[in-house]
Amino acid sequence: MNIQRVKQGARITLYNGIYMILLGIYQVFFIKTNMRITFNSIFLLWGFFARYNSNVAYLFQLFNILIGILLISQGILIVYLSDFIIKRKEKMTWTILFLSGIISWAALLVISILFNNWLLIVLTAIGWLTFLLGMVIPIKYYIEKNYKEY
Repeated sequence: MNIQRVKQGARITLYNGIYMILLGIYQVFFIKTNMRITFNSIFLLWGFFARYNSNVAYLFQLFNILIGILLISQGILIVYLSDFIIKRKEKMTWTILFLSGIISWAALLVISILFNNWLLIVLTAIGWLTFLLGMVIPIKYYIEKNYKEY
């Protein structure tokens, strides 16, 4: 029963990693739409940046592309660690996956809130909640399992 919960949680985090990769691809390839949504309330400011101060506009676009690349790499890490958990069920791998996923999803949620981009806030919140679900399901197995202390 507990092994099945570990595999079920690892599958959820595996799909969450794929979701993170797709979110990163969205960040990279739909940069114009993302900038329009981010500067929706002050669209005149984005027009000013794009026309008169292209260096600032370029920095905003570069920052969003960088976030997308980091999302893709973190998604690959989550997929790899989730697959490793499905095969071997090690506690250290689960701990690394838990810490890296929680930190990356929480940081992305904070960045989305600071940008005030509601589309990214909703997409990030969905990703964060599914990651938490995938991590909480097998927690009883890892707490009950006895490990050697060195």
